[in-house]
Amino acid sequence: MSRAPRDQSVYTSPIMRKLASASPDLPPSLRKVADFILRHPLKAATLTIEELAQETGTSPAAVNRLARALKLSGFSTLRSTLVGNLQDLVSPVDKLRQEMAQRPDGGFGLHEQLQAAEGNLSATVSGNAPAAFESFVGALCQARRIHVLGFGNSAYMAGLAAANLMPYCPDVIAISMEGGNENAAYRLAAIRKEDVLLAISLPRYSLDTIQLARFANERGARVLSITDSPASPLVPLSEQVLFAPADHPVLISSNAALLAVIEALVAAVMTRNKEAVRLAAELTESVMSYLHLPRDRAAGKGRQRKD
Repeated sequence: MSRAPRDQSVYTSPIMRKLASASPDLPPSLRKVADFILRHPLKAATLTIEELAQETGTSPAAVNRLARALKLSGFSTLRSTLVGNLQDLVSPVDKLRQEMAQRPDGGFGLHEQLQAAEGNLSATVSGNAPAAFESFVGALCQARRIHVLGFGNSAYMAGLAAANLMPYCPDVIAISMEGGNENAAYRLAAIRKEDVLLAISLPRYSLDTIQLARFANERGARVLSITDSPASPLVPLSEQVLFAPADHPVLISSNAALLAVIEALVAAVMTRNKEAVRLAAELTESVMSYLHLPRDRAAGKGRQRKD
């Protein structure tokens, strides 16, 4: 599968920038079309005007009005622009959906899951410019304190991110823990402009995540987000964003790409820390005694039981 050049991203092309910039101010029907294209840029490039209208629950007239709002002559120009931007990319997830629709039993197995994950991982590569990733890592390394936020299924991923960043950052707090959104708000109350809020949200987006990201923004903190596409409501509230496409033929959203992004961030933060090797060694030594018993101790216990 061919990929976008290393210095480019699916979302940095002129047409996708226009869509992301215009979407918040568009009328509802036009915004539905714009958000669909932002979330599914590969699929949108292959649809007819009638199919795009059907997918978005709008009308061909709305699709044409969106094109004109983008200063294009109409749908044909919009579609050719999208095709030109994405002609070398193919969506394995969309292919998988079509394949499953033709199966009598509609079954889903490990092979299908790996296909879906591969599609999202490939889209993650083309959806994030290397410079954006490096800037994101730099903001984490410079933060006085990192508050990690995520609700719903994203709460588990937020906890994973916080736990793995803790050894290599001065202060990391997982604020979406016990007590729900009220206690999360209490934990975030002391956030300052020297701090970072790392907000994680995939469809269906949690309203609590959006509200707390807005609060952190108002307090002057830097809001960094990991979400699925420029259509996410987190994007306008964020100083920097990394995209983890979450498309899945069965589930509401997939965490495979999100996990990959989190692991990449942790690895990048770790390697930027000059004491990372020492910290990693100390961490391993400190927990080693809890992971296994030395052979001589285990053998000794076995002899005692035998006697």
